[in-house]
Amino acid sequence: MRICFIGDSFVNGTGDPTYLGWTGRICAAACGGQRQDITHYNLGVRGETSADIETRWFSEISGRLPHYGDGRIVFSFGVNDTYLENGKTRVELEKSIENLRYILKSAKELFPVLMVGPPPVNDAARTIRIANLSEHFSEVCSELNVPYLDICTTLQKSELWPKEVTENDGSHPRAAGYTELAKIVHNWDGWKAWFKNINRSDKKTVTLFRAVGKKEMELIKESDFLAFPPRLPFQPMFYPVLYKAYAIKIARDWNTKDAASGYFGYVTQFQVLAEFLKKYSVQTVGSSIHKEYWIPAEDLAEFNRNIIGKIEIFAEYQP
Repeated sequence: MRICFIGDSFVNGTGDPTYLGWTGRICAAACGGQRQDITHYNLGVRGETSADIETRWFSEISGRLPHYGDGRIVFSFGVNDTYLENGKTRVELEKSIENLRYILKSAKELFPVLMVGPPPVNDAARTIRIANLSEHFSEVCSELNVPYLDICTTLQKSELWPKEVTENDGSHPRAAGYTELAKIVHNWDGWKAWFKNINRSDKKTVTLFRAVGKKEMELIKESDFLAFPPRLPFQPMFYPVLYKAYAIKIARDWNTKDAASGYFGYVTQFQVLAEFLKKYSVQTVGSSIHKEYWIPAEDLAEFNRNIIGKIEIFAEYQP
């Protein structure tokens, strides 16, 4: 899973001497001390408004979230929209709403999206404007069916957040404040839903690999990287392999020359319960690295149910 966190200085973690902010902390907590393949991109830029983010968000994700991967986007911005310059907010309320709607409508067509609202600051009048903006942002997210987390209301009730902000620069907290914010996001159903299918198990697993073509990769992505698609009538067996080098050779040297594979080769990696695999023998079909399991097509659904976590993409090859 690759997650882009796009927003302002609060996404950046400005003021945190540990340089983790809330985004680094929630990714660490999501892993729970166990190995999970999460790539975390902190794309917070100090001082940016919704207008700035509307301009740059797509170019930011384009090189980081490939079409074949399990990409996700978390947006969080709004505080800078409410800053007064010459008696006017940097971005008018109606324009902030318009920017958010455009960003979310576009982004949700590409990847799963979450929106974390703007936090309060040590300025009562400005916090009122932030809270008002947060209410409107919540309405837009509800309209677009994008999960929204109102942190302004929650943090206004906090004893720690205003203390942290006041003792720092009046806007940003230090490590303890970001820790509190991270706990709020970590316990949010919207965030937790992204990880509900990443099953953790203390049972022994076996790491397997499989080279797939373009169409099969599209079907794997449709399953949220949880299952391999059913075999076609002329495919009586499913062949996961035991060595990465073997899968790389198939993807690079065979799939990229095969029209049925779309001339693309992907190397997938996944964990399967060892107990389940006991019923199958390891087959050697060449040299010592050419080892694979022969799973009958009718057993593939059960095989998928014994995959722990998600199917990961290790490499991609094309002509």
